[in-house]
Amino acid sequence: MKNQFLTLKVVLSVSLIVLSIAVPVNHRLAGGLGSGNSLADGVPLPPPIQPTPKLGVVETADGVPLPPPIQPTPKNSVALIADGVPLPPPIQPTPKLNNVLVADGVPLPPPIQPTPKLVVA
Repeated sequence: MKNQFLTLKVVLSVSLIVLSIAVPVNHRLAGGLGSGNSLADGVPLPPPIQPTPKLGVVETADGVPLPPPIQPTPKNSVALIADGVPLPPPIQPTPKLNNVLVADGVPLPPPIQPTPKLVVA
């Protein structure tokens, strides 16, 4: 009988400990997901202090320094040159005289020849 009370006492103690841990965790999860920004009660924090800008100070970072910048060579006359095979000269079509242009589609009707006029003298 004493063992049964001891077992019941242990089970109830463990259950109470588990519930005391689980309830605050669930309360924070349920209240924090949909409520948006939550404000704390008490004295508000002062605004953040912005450091004053230092004029004329060059800040350097630790590590390997960057190589010096490459200065382009000055060019007196600008001539752009591309690597590779040069393009062939453009081909100019030769002018064609007395050409009849043909279009795709329905052909035009034959031209109407005027009837010859008879001159009666």
